[in-house]
Amino acid sequence: MNTFGTFSILAISKDCKLLGVAVASGSTAVGSRVPHAKPGVGVIATQAYTNVVYGVEGLKLLSDGLSPEDALKRLLANDCQKDLRQVAIMDFAGRKTVFTGNATPEKRGEIVGENFIVIGNFLRSEKVVECMAKAFEESNENFASGLMAALKAGSEKGGDMRGERSAAIIIVSLTKTELKLKIDESEYPVQKLSKIIEKRLS
Repeated sequence: MNTFGTFSILAISKDCKLLGVAVASGSTAVGSRVPHAKPGVGVIATQAYTNVVYGVEGLKLLSDGLSPEDALKRLLANDCQKDLRQVAIMDFAGRKTVFTGNATPEKRGEIVGENFIVIGNFLRSEKVVECMAKAFEESNENFASGLMAALKAGSEKGGDMRGERSAAIIIVSLTKTELKLKIDESEYPVQKLSKIIEKRLS
């Protein structure tokens, strides 16, 4: 099985009206597997040896009223290979939870901040997640730009041990999907995604 690194950020805006998830990976088409989001419900990143069930079923559990923590506990309880997973979940109440299994590829890390979660595995360095967290915390730009600042910081610090090939971002509000973009394959996917967003915001 080929191993590719992935690093993600999940966050809620300061006014709690937006939730976002942004991700980059050394695998192609990461946007079709890792990030999951539903307006008015929550955002999820499921990575390492990715199991999309965590995203699909996780959002259903959140929709049914479970907290991120309870939803994750239920998902893990039904997964006999849970030690291979790295999963983060946030909802519009600002509640968040994260799990990194003991068998996920090193170097790996997770950081939980006041309004964000950063996770990563098979990274060039554990400092990738540290730089992502710092970049998001220090960003004074709009929400989408803050998420991209985190991805760019992670990539610039070394990102995936083999280099990135794809990236994606999803932002949802209480009522609709505000932004959904992905770069399925590129030599510089984070930079390409960032330029697209910059044009949209200009």
